[in-house]
Amino acid sequence: MKPEDFVDDTKETVDPYILEDVDWATRAPYEVWVEAVLGVPQERLQEWVQHIAENEWYKDETIQMSMNKFIVATEETDRYQPFVDIANRILELGKVQLSGAGAYPLDDITIVRNDPTYLNRIPEHSGLGAKRKPDLLAVRGRKVQLLEELDDKAFDWSDVLLFIEIKCWNQNLFPNLQAWRSRRGLPQLDRRTLLPVDPPEEVTVVSTEVPLSVPSRTKRTNSSIMLPATTGLHCSFISDYSESGAVDSDDSQAGNPKKLRFHDESVKAVAKFRAGGYALETVACSYGTRLFTTGLVMQDDKTSLWYYDACGVIRTKESLSLFDNFEQIAAILVAFACCEPSQWGSLPPNIVKPPRSSPYPESFPPNNLKGYTLEMTLSEGGNKVHVTLQDPIFTRYSLTGRRTFLYAIKTNSRKLKKPMVAKFSYQVTTRKREQDFIEVAREAGVGHLPEIHMWGDFWKMSEGVRAIFFDRCGPDCDYEDRVFRGIVYSQYFPLRDLFSKSCELIPTMVYQMLDCLHDLRYKAKILHRDISANNVMWEMHGEEVVFKLIDFDFATFVDGDGRPIAITARSKHRTGTLAFMAYELVCEMADRNDPPGKPAIHMLCHEFESLYYLSVYCMIAMPEVEDTVRRKLYRQTVWLWENGLMEQITACKARLWDSLYIERLPMPSQCEPLRTWLLLFSDIIQEARTQLRSHRKKTSEPFDQETMGGVLTRDVIKNTLMGEVGFEFVYLSKNKSSVSPEASGSLNLAMAEEETTLTTKAKKAAPARKAPVKHDAAKGKKAATAKVVTPKKIGAAKASKTKDVTSKAKLAVTSETETMLLTRRGPITRSMTKRF
Repeated sequence: MKPEDFVDDTKETVDPYILEDVDWATRAPYEVWVEAVLGVPQERLQEWVQHIAENEWYKDETIQMSMNKFIVATEETDRYQPFVDIANRILELGKVQLSGAGAYPLDDITIVRNDPTYLNRIPEHSGLGAKRKPDLLAVRGRKVQLLEELDDKAFDWSDVLLFIEIKCWNQNLFPNLQAWRSRRGLPQLDRRTLLPVDPPEEVTVVSTEVPLSVPSRTKRTNSSIMLPATTGLHCSFISDYSESGAVDSDDSQAGNPKKLRFHDESVKAVAKFRAGGYALETVACSYGTRLFTTGLVMQDDKTSLWYYDACGVIRTKESLSLFDNFEQIAAILVAFACCEPSQWGSLPPNIVKPPRSSPYPESFPPNNLKGYTLEMTLSEGGNKVHVTLQDPIFTRYSLTGRRTFLYAIKTNSRKLKKPMVAKFSYQVTTRKREQDFIEVAREAGVGHLPEIHMWGDFWKMSEGVRAIFFDRCGPDCDYEDRVFRGIVYSQYFPLRDLFSKSCELIPTMVYQMLDCLHDLRYKAKILHRDISANNVMWEMHGEEVVFKLIDFDFATFVDGDGRPIAITARSKHRTGTLAFMAYELVCEMADRNDPPGKPAIHMLCHEFESLYYLSVYCMIAMPEVEDTVRRKLYRQTVWLWENGLMEQITACKARLWDSLYIERLPMPSQCEPLRTWLLLFSDIIQEARTQLRSHRKKTSEPFDQETMGGVLTRDVIKNTLMGEVGFEFVYLSKNKSSVSPEASGSLNLAMAEEETTLTTKAKKAAPARKAPVKHDAAKGKKAATAKVVTPKKIGAAKASKTKDVTSKAKLAVTSETETMLLTRRGPITRSMTKRF
């Protein structure tokens, strides 16, 4: 889908989790931030500030003229080019004057105006978020030249070295300019002409020749410039930013609003949120090439520095003033220009090695990691294998959290002949490894699992930039460490490649995943906890389509009651994919800032509910239709699942239980034969909610939370959807014993026959049909014909199948007493990939 088909870049279109990440940002002194992120020690930074002050860069003709234009501008866009001119002139001066700067590693780095041009997004993410146009960008000059030759103005997000967000709030900064000039010993200006009122001093052009000696750090006695070594940073009066709700300020700064403060934070909220959106796009649209990214947020003359990685956000405590802290800002801009690729966020080149034909820094930043190499360990024998990354396959749309991305790979192993993919992610160190869960599940006889060939843990986030922050500022109690982890699967294919050709296989996917999730729970005592469109894939077994459940990063072991044995991740850790999460879990996320209540525990019933949402999504978003139809369907249905606030997402999910809504739900014409089947599925989910509401009215009665009173079980769902049985509800007496968990919700028929039944009219599911599917997406493989996998064929496809004892089709409320865990779930990750 084209960018113009989506909403423009506003605060409301920024992912709500980005809003939270920004609000939760850790504060660090600017000197610590510069040392940790940009690699410039505090002593050198102070030396640069001293030199810039003593050599009076502020008197440079270009800087002075651009400063005047910046200040008198009444429109935000009129401030862009003046700041570009200031920044580029500073980079010119710093390259030849500052000791330790020298030739910049990225020798052609430049600051450019980007607005009003939207940046190019990768096809996989074109339907997520919004089209965005950062105000200013730091990029390579060679990319600017290339775009000029192509008569193209749009950069890719992977081109971005640094984004700069400028916001105009106070349109009358002229008094601030006059005060600044007065403190600097410069003549006052006429507001209309910007010419000096008094006879002007001779304006100098600062020399760009290298000084003969390193400048002294002795303070000038005849200058009124205040340096960090002797005074605090000066900021504008906070009363200039007293509009309620618009100021991002520190609660510790209570007091006289007109007092000058060292920690004055005057960045308007919308600016930092939009900058967070730019950070999301930079890391999500670069196919894993960035370990972190940085940004500069400027509200009027106030500037703050921002760092974003998989563990969270770190910003400067201080908001530096372009007037009073000109020397500090100039030194910081030079520090950015002195960065090596690793300080721009590249993956460690000694571990993930660039191709010999494209060495760093000449080839930085890359569009993707194709051709990069690394070493991983075989699952059998423990031998090291040389892995070369090929084309990117998938990248998660997220800023913090796992940030998963996948590549096709080649190896130097003679044993590994199958097509394979490597999955990389930033996983919480306290979680068990994915391969450990899969090994336990495979030994327990669970089917539909991926085949794993090798894996490796490469580095921890606490070993890089974060280590310097911890050393200088002390430990962060909210920090949760992550490890960069890789795992190699056999290559499987995304659902879109299959369902775009034939949606008739959607029920087949559901039946096989029901078996897989059931066996994970009762055979291996594992919950997957991230059922989504990205985590169910497929392959061909002869002429049969077999679906695979991948990505066990969020999996957990459970006890006999289906509850997690241990919770190791803290409240800020994210689990699951928001668009497919169960209603109850999303509701808790929406209310997590309210006083704690009963926590929602992820159980097997939530896995089955997620499978229902996945079915709806596949029917609407994946079949091939005309662009205009696709856009309309997307806007009317699933857009809010992925881009709305959590309250909107919960409302969307609740509507999907309503059979009347499902009857009117817009869907591609080729999915119409499955509407009856989907209505049956929605009835099951609705009945589960009804049982839960009834239980809450009678809290003294026992209730099987895991199966929602026996409604959400593998056998009941399969038999109902396959049309083999009627749809009846049996309410058991509270004095009867409960159904054992090992029965997977299967009914005690003898007990059921003794009870009074309330029968509803059965709905007949759509008949199973054979669907010829051309395997166009199976790269390098011959086209195959895929038949609908019936229950009998599931066994042949190595899917686990237990004896069905619900042939009489009864849905029951069991009498198991509910218990709850004493922990609350944290926010979850919104991350999906699709092509529109």
